[in-house]
Amino acid sequence: MDRGFFGLMSLKSDTSNSGIYVIEGPAQGQPIPVDGESVTAFVGPSPRGPVDHAVSIESLTEFQKIFGAPECHCRMEFAIQQFFTNGGTNAAVVRVSGTSKRNRIRLPGPSGELILEARNPGPLEHLRASVDYDGVEDTGEEFFNLVIQRLRSLGSVWIDAQEYYRNVSIDPANRDYIGYVLGQSELVSVIGATSQIRPSATYRPASIREAGYIETLAECVDSPPPTDYDLVGSAALGTGFNALEQVPDIGQICLISGAESAPLGPVALLAADRFCRSHQALLIIDPPERWRAASDVLGDQERSGFASPNAVTWFPGVFLKSSHGEELQTTIVGAVAASLVAGDHLNGVQQLHEDGSLMLRSGTRLRTTVQEADIYRLGRAGINVLVQRSALHYQLLGNTTRARYGSIAAQWNELDLRRQVLFILRRIRSGTRWIFFQSSEPATWQALNDQVVDFLTELHSRSILAGETAQSAFFVKCDADTNAGLENKKGELSFVVGFAVRRPGEYLAFRFQRSGGICKIVELGWQSGVARAS
Repeated sequence: MDRGFFGLMSLKSDTSNSGIYVIEGPAQGQPIPVDGESVTAFVGPSPRGPVDHAVSIESLTEFQKIFGAPECHCRMEFAIQQFFTNGGTNAAVVRVSGTSKRNRIRLPGPSGELILEARNPGPLEHLRASVDYDGVEDTGEEFFNLVIQRLRSLGSVWIDAQEYYRNVSIDPANRDYIGYVLGQSELVSVIGATSQIRPSATYRPASIREAGYIETLAECVDSPPPTDYDLVGSAALGTGFNALEQVPDIGQICLISGAESAPLGPVALLAADRFCRSHQALLIIDPPERWRAASDVLGDQERSGFASPNAVTWFPGVFLKSSHGEELQTTIVGAVAASLVAGDHLNGVQQLHEDGSLMLRSGTRLRTTVQEADIYRLGRAGINVLVQRSALHYQLLGNTTRARYGSIAAQWNELDLRRQVLFILRRIRSGTRWIFFQSSEPATWQALNDQVVDFLTELHSRSILAGETAQSAFFVKCDADTNAGLENKKGELSFVVGFAVRRPGEYLAFRFQRSGGICKIVELGWQSGVARAS
């Protein structure tokens, strides 16, 4: 996760009824981080791995170890590969699954089976177990040693994870009872009642000394693709992309549809857009497969009611050729996400790029070529255009979000501008969470004002904001006026921030309203220096 945020303060918003609140972010008096790459999150199906849980990933190898299966074509894996190939470094993955069925290992014994069930659902969660009595000082038949291994594929010698439990008991009355001990396991849990006698030792055939293994039996042969509802999940349970709720500083969310041939439906799009708006994140999505010509895109956009300044997509789509010559639909969300981040590295912290176009590396093929006359039309409809520049490189033209022309917030059509503003809002929101423990009073107002001013001053010094002086680049207002009616209320505070991103003295203004650990941000629109002074 973002190394600029972790460990600064033990505060993470807990919406449960436990009464315990933990919030991640800088403590009072600490600066709001300017540096540090925001997290790019990937949400979608993968062959195996933990479900509905955000996992930090720092390389393709790490993804393959946790989520990959060599026998599967996985769009998520391809997205992660492209993300790191194009310069991305900070990813989080949430796997969603269309099944809850889990593989099981059945360990036989003199008085019945000990049944172990995989923690992670799906038929490709390949596990095996070994039982022995080495070093067990037990005159009875209660204690044993257990080894659990997670394999890359069925019958593979490639072990991705291993757990070893020594001197565990089959007796529920014993503190080392296997059911209790495996409560801490990341691989398996005990299912059903255990037998009265420990399971039999597993030895290889024709051997009385060499350990053998019993592998999982698949409880389902195939796993249906996740639906839009699986992708969305539950905010209360923290499933689907709601598992990202506790990940600090999410800058981009790459949402991959459940089935290869199925586009994201309105349920997933609208819910993901709502999540991104509340977290000041950008939603990156592949174009639907049905878009085969510019006319398809424009007609679809006219019929669609979906428009969002926080969403970005493109045309045309891409595909891969299998070793047998068949077309495989794939994704380039990872390449686009990483190219946006890499552009920031070259131009400064979330600085506006010179021409808004992006170069990205991808070993895929375009489904079609867009005519020059259609590039402008697609851009006005909120769709970027992929253009082949070399055998391995694309250029993404348009610099547009799906806010579309005619939007009530027309300035949000520009992707670079929107990303820059989201970055500033997100860092201020995350950096002022310490308010939760404070009362709304003059000392708190001044402390917050100073913290946000220092953050914006640093951005101005790096030429992120427009204006020769700080006064023409931004303003912060946190006082009795903005907090009328909130005086002395704990965890409740309101302040207004304005900053110039295009021209000095022309501010984009926002009201931040903090209450009970929740921050609501309301756009106040463009304000000139004259209007502000009045």
